[in-house]
Amino acid sequence: MKQNLTQLILFLFCFAILLSKPSNSQFRFSQIIVQGNSNTNIETIKSISGLKRNISLSANDLNLALKNLYSSNLFENVQVIPKGTNVIIKVKENKRIRRLVFEGNNKIEEKELLPLIKSKERQPFSRVQAVKDSRIISDFYRFKSRYSARVEPKIIERDKGFVDLVFEIYEGGVLQISQIDFVGNKTFSDRQLRDVIKSKKAGLFSSFFSSDNYSEDSQEADKYLLKKFYNDFGFPDAKVIASLGGLKDGGETAFLTYSIYEGPSFDFGDVSIKSMIKGISPSDYAKSVVASKGDRFNSSLIQETLDNIKKVSVSNGYPFLIGKVEQDRDFKNKEISLLFKVIEGPKLFVEQIEISGNTHTRDNVIRREFKVEEGDAFDPTMLKRSEEKLQSLGYFESVNVKLRQGSSPQNAIVDIDVKEAPTGALSLGLGYSTDTDVSAQFSFSETNFRGAGQGIRFSVSGSKDSSTVGLGFKERGFLGRDVLVSMDIDYTNSKPRTTGYTANLLAIKPSVGFNISSNTRVNLTYKLENLDVNAVGSSEVLKQDLGKSIRSLIDFSLRHDKRDSIIKPTKGYMVKFGSEIAGIGGDDQFVKSKASGKIYQGVFDNNIIFSTELEGGILSMGKGYSKVFDRFLLGGRSFRGFKYSGIGPRELKNGSYTIPLGGEKYAIARLAASFPLGLPRELGLFGSVFAEAGTLWGLKTDPTIAGLSDKIALTDRSMRTSIGFAMNWETPIGPLQFNWSRPQKYLDADDLEYFSLNLATRF
Repeated sequence: MKQNLTQLILFLFCFAILLSKPSNSQFRFSQIIVQGNSNTNIETIKSISGLKRNISLSANDLNLALKNLYSSNLFENVQVIPKGTNVIIKVKENKRIRRLVFEGNNKIEEKELLPLIKSKERQPFSRVQAVKDSRIISDFYRFKSRYSARVEPKIIERDKGFVDLVFEIYEGGVLQISQIDFVGNKTFSDRQLRDVIKSKKAGLFSSFFSSDNYSEDSQEADKYLLKKFYNDFGFPDAKVIASLGGLKDGGETAFLTYSIYEGPSFDFGDVSIKSMIKGISPSDYAKSVVASKGDRFNSSLIQETLDNIKKVSVSNGYPFLIGKVEQDRDFKNKEISLLFKVIEGPKLFVEQIEISGNTHTRDNVIRREFKVEEGDAFDPTMLKRSEEKLQSLGYFESVNVKLRQGSSPQNAIVDIDVKEAPTGALSLGLGYSTDTDVSAQFSFSETNFRGAGQGIRFSVSGSKDSSTVGLGFKERGFLGRDVLVSMDIDYTNSKPRTTGYTANLLAIKPSVGFNISSNTRVNLTYKLENLDVNAVGSSEVLKQDLGKSIRSLIDFSLRHDKRDSIIKPTKGYMVKFGSEIAGIGGDDQFVKSKASGKIYQGVFDNNIIFSTELEGGILSMGKGYSKVFDRFLLGGRSFRGFKYSGIGPRELKNGSYTIPLGGEKYAIARLAASFPLGLPRELGLFGSVFAEAGTLWGLKTDPTIAGLSDKIALTDRSMRTSIGFAMNWETPIGPLQFNWSRPQKYLDADDLEYFSLNLATRF
């Protein structure tokens, strides 16, 4: 009996399965009827459903139409009903959002929240989407370290099928870190490791920074920085085993704990380089190796060597040759020998460059700054430099360049995502410098006119020493090439307090600039000047400068830039040379040349940046004698420890050195080391120590003027030196630089300056 009952149940179960199986019956409808719609077009509803007349449709097709209509978020309720030769689509439309409002968001602005959500004004309202948007907003607050934030959507019914959608936000407080601990660290103290990581304990400046806010993203960054720190200081196997974050003090603050495995420490053993490519000598890459036998193991030096090998390959015309390192461990002597091999890497080409986010700037403006084109061999160094050039234009708030695989593993697609920045400005400026005292500026400018990379300007500026009115236009991509052409007209009235002369200068300056190599740029400018020196105060020497003159000059400049970054260099060098040649017509004939070279080198993971600079200039007259307007001045920003125009030739009057006259030759050397001050990086405070040595000399006068040469002193090449400390502060109102100087070698007649300050801002 029991067995028969079991068989009966099994039969009924199978029969039920057969009945529930979707029908394969086909329907053919001659008409699709839409009912209930008031805002949505009938044809739109039919199109969304996917149903078509006079074709065979199944029950599955009707179910799919139902899903499609619900997925559109246009309808609150949908029915798809087959009736005879017709199919009826009954809809109840969602109400539309009349107003979308955020309430309670005091710390995060509406413009940051709106792009995150899908609910929009004048669009259909969906309760499901409103709940999803609330969750997205809440997650964004968590990203901002506000873990107690709550978001609740409120719907206010309005007439005519509209609703107001209000997101009520309780922001809560910022969850700050009150404790950071490390487990397993034997070589380095907790204090040393806290200095390495991004996360910081809450302290005196907590309200100003975000580094002491708890964040899961910061934990991942901390783990990377800890591993890199150990790998760079002799521990190749070190890693962060685990990280733990949690709440303490009743949920008011957070703690972080990192568990570290250090592993054994190693030094570098033998270091060599070998070429695996026929015809390529390893000696070509000898200077690429920065790791040395006996040094502490350092993964950054290994990577730097590999990067150098790639750079040498590219510069020598072999873009596919890369470096590979083999490490051989000697556990007995605790050494790791390195063999760098030059090998042929994968042939990776740029298949396509895709640009997004440029709502104003034209594609061709971005492409001409990008030194990589479709079809080129992929060069990561050039890619980084192109990204920095785009950023330095000032057209964009942000530039993000990413790489992804193209149609094959040998092809890459470069994605350039930019965020436009305001490029038009009507601004007032205020500045202070111990060189020029208080200065002010008014300007109207547009640096990206019509999105074509063109610049226009009208400016008025003034200080106690001078005032200037200027007009200008520039085109960065003349004739579609990387050629900059510009035209400037400036009128300057100069009244230097220290010198006492008054001069008016009207200058017309057409210019053209272009690259002659990837790192070398040339600029040519023609200047037509009308100079009028109309007063010289009490100076006897400067009387020879009085009068008007027409000057025709060619200004040539060359810059060779081999820095690793044009924004924040940590190594490399830059050389600049410029020369003004007057005498192609006009009243004056002279050649005024300047040259400088600067080298950068970062140490201790680029926390300390050393720089060395040499600079000099010479003014040679072809006819007549030099004017004070053209001579070199040294001091202030150009030579810290001495006031602006504080050294060099001076006028001798009644036994005292009075008016600075400037010199026809100068030379200066500068040595500096910049470093963080141990304060949170968000403060933007960096210090530097510096030493400078220089001189300004030479001044020829008209021998036909009796006694004139006797009135000039201090024309010899007496060397001056100074040392000091500087503090740079990136503030919201502009960059501030404080200089404390102590002149070491100087003359009694020099004007010394122990403290200087520079400030510039726009508002």
